[in-house]
Amino acid sequence: MTRPVLYGVGVGPGDPDLLTFKAARILQEVAHIFVASSTKNDYSLALRTVEKYLPGGTPIERLPFPMTRDREVLEEAWEENARRVAEVLTRKKSAAFLTLGDPALFSTFGHLARKLKSSLPETEIRMVPGITAAQAAAARLGLLLAEGEGAFVIASGLATSHVIRKFSKEATSLALYKVYRRAEEIINLLEETGRLKETRAISFCGFPEEKIYEDPKELSDSTPPYFTLLIVGGKPLD
Repeated sequence: MTRPVLYGVGVGPGDPDLLTFKAARILQEVAHIFVASSTKNDYSLALRTVEKYLPGGTPIERLPFPMTRDREVLEEAWEENARRVAEVLTRKKSAAFLTLGDPALFSTFGHLARKLKSSLPETEIRMVPGITAAQAAAARLGLLLAEGEGAFVIASGLATSHVIRKFSKEATSLALYKVYRRAEEIINLLEETGRLKETRAISFCGFPEEKIYEDPKELSDSTPPYFTLLIVGGKPLD
């Protein structure tokens, strides 16, 4: 008997040309495609990234995920969406869940996959790696993130001030995701640790809406977009 398979497909940072050959092939082969969307809308940047690679006729289904840090609300959403994925896999045997960047890094996919294994244990989970926003931002900004004995760290902007301060002091280079709500606080932390002068900020890297900030302090003027990334350190190519 064929085991059902769910693929977590990393579609990269937003530039359709950065989708891997493997991801494109799997999207051609699966019987169903899932994308995450906010409960407030049905828009998906991951879907927008891969639209030209999708075959006609493959069902595309949006799974609503609330934009909240309320653990109880999130657990309920993950369980409900996992049940829906299990229903589809029981009938169709294969499906893909699209995620920006890489499914192993700050992705909803991990939560969904764990809940799915609880409701449909025979499911095989496979992750298809994608180019991360940090890699794309480094390329766009012309930065080498680590050489020789250097250390490159990726952290969430939701991490505690202690953690961000520690990493900024110790890492050769640091990528900070999800800085939007704490932008002003994080900018002040980096100034405190002496790393602000070597900090670069970019929003929507790889999308037509991409914006590179001349001065990261601009992020303190108002809440920046959700997809805003800071690169601290790194060695310029020029």
